[in-house]
This record gives sequence, C-alpha cells and structure tokens, in this order.
Amino acid sequence: MKDKELRRVIGIRAKQRRMELAVNQPYVDEKMGVTASTIQRHEAGTIDNTKKLVLDGLADALHVSIEWLKGETEEYEPSPAT
Repeated sequence: MKDKELRRVIGIRAKQRRMELAVNQPYVDEKMGVTASTIQRHEAGTIDNTKKLVLDGLADALHVSIEWLKGETEEYEPSPAT
C-alpha cells in the first residue's frame, strides 16, 4: 500500500473509531500530547500519520491496535500471543 493510501486508511479508521467512542478531536489531541489541529490533519490524511510514534499514540487514545488502524485487520485489539 502506498504512503498516501495508507495515510488515508489510517485517517478514516481513526475518525471512525473516535466517533464510535463519542470523543472529540481535542480529547484525542490531549491524549496524544499534540496541538489542537493535529488529529484533524491525521484524520484528513494530510499529515504523515504512518510513523510508529504517531501510530502508537493514535492506537492508545482510540483503544485499538496499530494493525487495525493500518487496515491490516478488522479486529480492534491485537491477537493474543500463543
């Protein structure tokens, strides 16, 4: 998947999950420790949201796995280790 497409997928999924949790963008910004407009730019796919640090923050704030954000799975949580 190309970077532009991956940014779009992450943005769509981040917004979808934020809406499911009924939290606003400033809440996620605060959880991630970033400025007020940052989550909006991540959701729009206009900022590089593919970096591990960003993915970790988004996944933590939205209670999902990084794999789900990237569109690699439909499961919110990572699979348990066996």
